[in-house]
Amino acid sequence: MSLKITAFLAVLFVAAASAVVAQANGQAQQSATPTVEAMMIRTNSISADRAQNMLALSYTAAAIERGNVDGEVMPALERLVMVGLRSRTVAGGRVANNFPDVRREAARQLGLVGTEEARNILIQVIAFENEPIALQEMITSIGAIESDDNSLAVTAIVRTAGRWHRSPAPSNHVALATINALERISGRDGGITNANAFQYLFDVARGPYIPVVRARANEVLDSQREHAQ
Repeated sequence: MSLKITAFLAVLFVAAASAVVAQANGQAQQSATPTVEAMMIRTNSISADRAQNMLALSYTAAAIERGNVDGEVMPALERLVMVGLRSRTVAGGRVANNFPDVRREAARQLGLVGTEEARNILIQVIAFENEPIALQEMITSIGAIESDDNSLAVTAIVRTAGRWHRSPAPSNHVALATINALERISGRDGGITNANAFQYLFDVARGPYIPVVRARANEVLDSQREHAQ
């Protein structure tokens, strides 16, 4: 092979290799560039404005529906489910970002994500939640997420629900969500084994709740007797 042909082939090889490297670098740069959706999720989830928070949740809902919970989705949901609780913006001596409806929707979406990480976020936040409309969704989502070990979830749910039960004005919504969550978890575990959970159900069954809530507590207690037989 002549020197001219060898040199020509070497030039072609170097050019092809350079093209491959440039293409790989371009793809890496493109993948590292945040998408418009990711930027919208982040920007609106860190805002102290309710409308912007809800906009962020519309983007996270669309991402979850596509099966995409990477990138900004989980950090945003963690921020939004704690808005006004652990993540506070104070203005004029008051919490400016106390949005229970935002926390409720974020909790619902964490339930749809259904991972151990999502459940752990919810378990952390229910100890701080002070609004029934948000808390009932958090408890419902915890009950919906399957896990190999539900003891931590049951303990957190019963502790929180018990605190509400002992308050001057117990919430029917929180009690019903707790009953349903305990039933759902026990259905996967083959029965309720937590003594405090049993005590909570007994307390609700004879507590200051509307008839349908007391009836549900008795229904779940009866189902546990069937498990024991």
